[in-house]
Amino acid sequence: MSDTSQAQRQQALATEPEVTNRRLGYRRQRFEARKVRRLVRHVDPWSILKLSLLLALCLWLMQMIAAVILWTVATNAGTISSIENFVNSSLSLQDWSLDGEFIFRQFGLVSLLGCLGLAAAVVISTLVFNLISDIIGGVWISVIEEETARPVRESNQ
Repeated sequence: MSDTSQAQRQQALATEPEVTNRRLGYRRQRFEARKVRRLVRHVDPWSILKLSLLLALCLWLMQMIAAVILWTVATNAGTISSIENFVNSSLSLQDWSLDGEFIFRQFGLVSLLGCLGLAAAVVISTLVFNLISDIIGGVWISVIEEETARPVRESNQ
């Protein structure tokens, strides 16, 4: 075989759908994976609201856990008392101290409001996407279907 036809064959093989093997029972069957294009014209705002609220609340919970861990490490390392001593000595204060409970309450409230604002912004973005997709016709995405119901035929060559 010549180098040109070999290169053309390699290029043709690269553009063909990828074939995967899957064991079903005792027989091995091969299914083909194919690349398909799908048009997204509408996204349901209610579904996006539920998803964004769930993700925002998970983000809020992670922030709160991280804040507790950082506060505990800073307290055990003596950083909080060093900051309190520095502020008391530099500003000539007597009894200034950081109130961890107050700080956590304020941080929790502000970050919760931020997460709710993020969820609202995502829903508004979804509504804007729906309005724009009505004008431009939607967004094309490419999806690879790894398994289909059509087994690959074995060729006897």
